[in-house]
Amino acid sequence: MKRNCPKVSSVSAIKRNDEPEEAKPIEGKPLRVNSMVLIPKKRNGKERLMFVDINIAGQKRSALIDTGASNFFLSEKAATKLGLPIRKSNSKIKIVNSEEAPTMGVVQNMELQIGEWKGNEDIEVIQLDDYDYVLGLNFLERIQTVLYPWADQIHIVTGPLTKIVVSVHQDMKVGGKVVIVNPTSR
Repeated sequence: MKRNCPKVSSVSAIKRNDEPEEAKPIEGKPLRVNSMVLIPKKRNGKERLMFVDINIAGQKRSALIDTGASNFFLSEKAATKLGLPIRKSNSKIKIVNSEEAPTMGVVQNMELQIGEWKGNEDIEVIQLDDYDYVLGLNFLERIQTVLYPWADQIHIVTGPLTKIVVSVHQDMKVGGKVVIVNPTSR
C-alpha cells in the first residue's frame, strides 16, 4: 500500500501505545472520558435539588424531583390544606434506613398539570417532613419525562417527535435548609 502512495514522503508513521495512561483527577475541573465531559453533580461544592412548578387542585405549587423516590407523593399536611379527599389504602412505604410503614391513604384521579402536560393521577399521601410534593422515578417514567438538570429543564415526551419542555429551578441544600438560588444569576 505504501509503495502505491503518490506522496510516500509525506506519510508519517503513527506510533501505537497500548499502555493505558492513569487518569488523575484535577480538582475543580471536569474529567474527560474520550469525547465525553463528566460534569460533577455538585455546583460550587454544594448539593443541588431540582424542583418543578405543578398545578394541583387549581393551586400552583413547587414539587421536588427525586429520582430516589418511587412514585408521586403528597404530604398529609398539603392534602388537608388543599381539601383533597384521602381514601384509606392498605399500601405501605419503605423509606431508607427505616421500618416499613403504612401510607396515610391515596388521593384518586387528581388532576395534575406540569407545564402544558395534563393528566389524572393517583397520589400516595404519606408523612413528609421537608417537602409537601415529591415526584419520584416511576411517576416520571410513566409520563415519559427526560431530565436535563444542566439545562434547568425536563422534557415530557408526548409523541414520537413531540415533547413538552418545562423549566425547573434548582436550589442548594445547606444543612437541613433549602436556599433558593435565582437561576438567572448563574
